[in-house]
Amino acid sequence: MNTDKSNEFPHIKFGSRGEGIYYNLNGKEYGFDSTCFGGINICLRDLSDTNLGENQKTKIFMKIIQFVNERENDKPIISYNTDEKDSELWKKLTAEFSSQIKDVEITNNEEANQTWYESMKADLETGLTEINIRSLKIKTIKDLDKHWNKIKFTKDGESNEKVTFWDKIKAKLK
Repeated sequence: MNTDKSNEFPHIKFGSRGEGIYYNLNGKEYGFDSTCFGGINICLRDLSDTNLGENQKTKIFMKIIQFVNERENDKPIISYNTDEKDSELWKKLTAEFSSQIKDVEITNNEEANQTWYESMKADLETGLTEINIRSLKIKTIKDLDKHWNKIKFTKDGESNEKVTFWDKIKAKLK
């Protein structure tokens, strides 16, 4: 790796073990989920959940793509969800920068929820796992089913069922 290239991106870094990418903008750090299985896969959900404007998001997107291309000598895989508020922006940018991107993985909440549910169910079936989400302790598939509508992904403008005080108390007593 050419050290001169790394100096071009002092405001971008990988997280521990190469997972996660952190972008510093005006003294504030923005983190993005990323994995390095089968290539660098960057999830844009975390950028959608900010108060940044479209121009700032576009600039961050472009710089991160350049960073991965130059630093890792590899094109990233970009993931986004069509049910999120910036999905049209991600669609436009992934098309515009397609020559610098290896692949685009597009999902929606229904698919994401199904995948997440099946993953948690498989973990719980081992009997060796306890999942803690939103102050709820989920130890069995029955617990998962009971609390599913409180933890699953929702579309922008929608919300999950509320986790009540009693839900939290019951979870702590289990």
